[in-house]
Amino acid sequence: MKVLFQARQDYRKHPAGDTIQLLATAQALKNLGIQVFLSLNPRIQLDEYDLVHVFNATPVADVSMFFENAKKQKKPLVVSPIYWNMEHYLKRDNTHSLVFDQWESYQPWRGQLLRESNLLLPSSQLEMEQIQKDFQVVTPYKVIPNGFPTEYLGIDETYFREQCPGLPEEFVLSVARISSRKNQKWLAQCCQELGLTLVLAGPIDEPQYFEEVQAYPHVIYLGTLQGRLLASAFAAAKIHAMPSWFETTGLSSLEAGACGAMVLTTNQGWSKEYFQDMAIYVNPFEETSLTPALEKALTISPRPLTEHIHKHYSWARVGELTLTAYQHLLES
Repeated sequence: MKVLFQARQDYRKHPAGDTIQLLATAQALKNLGIQVFLSLNPRIQLDEYDLVHVFNATPVADVSMFFENAKKQKKPLVVSPIYWNMEHYLKRDNTHSLVFDQWESYQPWRGQLLRESNLLLPSSQLEMEQIQKDFQVVTPYKVIPNGFPTEYLGIDETYFREQCPGLPEEFVLSVARISSRKNQKWLAQCCQELGLTLVLAGPIDEPQYFEEVQAYPHVIYLGTLQGRLLASAFAAAKIHAMPSWFETTGLSSLEAGACGAMVLTTNQGWSKEYFQDMAIYVNPFEETSLTPALEKALTISPRPLTEHIHKHYSWARVGELTLTAYQHLLES
């Protein structure tokens, strides 16, 4: 089987969760013997491919061109939507009014793409229900969860402690792009109230926001961590906190939980379908929700969540589920 992956034009320049999902899924499929190719060309000839798989329907101006090309060449189109309705977030104050108008103007495009695709692969049942609610979609679908890298298994905190000495025994870690959407400033404020050290890791999307977050004296920024060092950082952290305004899944939360950190995450998104009652949830629209959530997270064992993630959410399993979905589509 030969599969073509397509994604937003800047998926490597500005990596995010969709970048990880695309690359990890591609590798998992290759491990199963599937030939996976990647192209950002919206006019690529599709004769040699069995199907086209597009990731992330949110930047619809980009991906709609892939949709039109597949439709024109009569190739089966699979879409991983990675969808969250941002209306509530963008309307919370007046600062995003132009962005909200743009979001609304693109919603019909997203609806057409999702309705006329051959197969949708949402990352949760809750995501699919939101899509059905927003766009009256009846497109066939198969829930394909996200995963964590199994090479993280067995990595403990030792390497991170060697590379980053001087950190307290208990600290809060947050691995994400530094941006107002990720809500690190709120996290810094609440960690200061509790006397907790906050360790941040990830690329800086908004330099001015980053300066505001770093103004808190207990905040330590480590840049972007990867591979063994990232896994060891997750293992060292008491809590991994992601109080974002929304998260479709929260891949860093999934990875942190797999490595043994207690997960504290936003309730705006699909995390509860993954973590059930084994994580701590906060509502970013309620200012007082985070401090008691951090206090609670300090007292809870992460072991049940870690074992749950190991059992259900490896990228290898994601590859198997994705391949089965492809096979059913092509057979039908």
